[in-house]
Amino acid sequence: MKKYILFTSIIVILSTTACKKIKPHSRDGAPDISESGISQLQVYDKSSKYSKVLVKCVNGKISCSLNKLPLLREESGDVTKDKIASRLVVSHKWMGDRFLETIDLLDDDIKEMLGSVTAIVIDKDIHPAFYTTKTGAIYLDPRYLWLSPSEAKDITQKDDFRSSYGNELKFIPAWRYVKGNKPAMSYSNLSNPQQRTVSDIKLNLARLLYHELSHANDFANKDVVNGVNRDIAIVDALESGKSNRVSTKLYAKYPLTEPILKHLGKVLYMGENATEDDKKLDSEDVGSLFATDSASNMYNYANQYEDMAMLFESAMMKYHYGIEMDIGFVDSNNNARKCDDYIVGWGIRNPIAKSDVAKRVNFVLKHILPNNTNWDHFTQNGLGDSLLLNTNVGWCSSIDTNSSNPRRYRGVDNTTPIPTQDFLPPFR
Repeated sequence: MKKYILFTSIIVILSTTACKKIKPHSRDGAPDISESGISQLQVYDKSSKYSKVLVKCVNGKISCSLNKLPLLREESGDVTKDKIASRLVVSHKWMGDRFLETIDLLDDDIKEMLGSVTAIVIDKDIHPAFYTTKTGAIYLDPRYLWLSPSEAKDITQKDDFRSSYGNELKFIPAWRYVKGNKPAMSYSNLSNPQQRTVSDIKLNLARLLYHELSHANDFANKDVVNGVNRDIAIVDALESGKSNRVSTKLYAKYPLTEPILKHLGKVLYMGENATEDDKKLDSEDVGSLFATDSASNMYNYANQYEDMAMLFESAMMKYHYGIEMDIGFVDSNNNARKCDDYIVGWGIRNPIAKSDVAKRVNFVLKHILPNNTNWDHFTQNGLGDSLLLNTNVGWCSSIDTNSSNPRRYRGVDNTTPIPTQDFLPPFR
């Protein structure tokens, strides 16, 4: 199967052989850093007291100790922009400049959560973004930061290595953030970059950071780090405290239970082979299974870490920006040329408002940001309602939940380009 992704007049073909499977390196399931191709790292702030160790501690060749490169929050005082700058490692200076510029536009809890990383790495070859316990750092995709076409040209164009996973299945998981029956975020194409503003990238950057920093605050929260051996490699130190991970506690109290979806999560996001039974499932079949469990996105089924991160990300985007996530399962279509060539078999808006999912959201919020707000009040009164999407209509048409007369036929004449990002995994 080939997935055709349209950007106005440009067709990008993601073939089944375009991406090789990248095996996990760290015990957190993260990809091997060396596979990302990063090779031009430089310390952003040359005056940083960690300037001599930063690059060697984040390039993936070794795993430094917490004594050599401690977590940001372990420095005295609050996490400030200057302290963040002292932990930046970049391939291009503008990436660090932009990151620091946007930090002030985002909510303060981002700075607080940055306290659980050893470093922030932004490199032209990072795609997708990830966090790894091997270094205790987050690795950010500069696609979320560029503004000018010249900046965009600095970024290596390559596919998400997971884009070919699950290509034998009859369905594709789709997702998007919405507000008022319209897409909440805009996306730009590296092949034909147009000038952007900081406001254009704000929401996407926020969700990126909430997701990746939730991983950091899962694997390196205070309960995990307290009492660990600070002289050993951080990957081993964080592993020794794994019983205190938020995701572990979440699964002990509120586990996902649907076995078929757990298996499909490994196929879609970890590259496991699909079984003959998997290949028989269509979008409606998978949606009916999803409806019985308490996930917020199909990506929750990748592993317990992504489950927790997706719950947190969705909740924070709702809390700060009032935007909601749509989750849908659409039929695979080898001949798709338009967005509405993908037909919805099942979908839901704002799944975190379901009572069973809201309980899990509440648990995660209280553990990641325990002192920031009254999370009980938010999850009981601030999540809004969930709503089923119209089915048997195209994916783009399904965004309008107010339609009393949805177009219930295939081949809808909708020339909207296929939104690439709606069909790719959110993050690692």
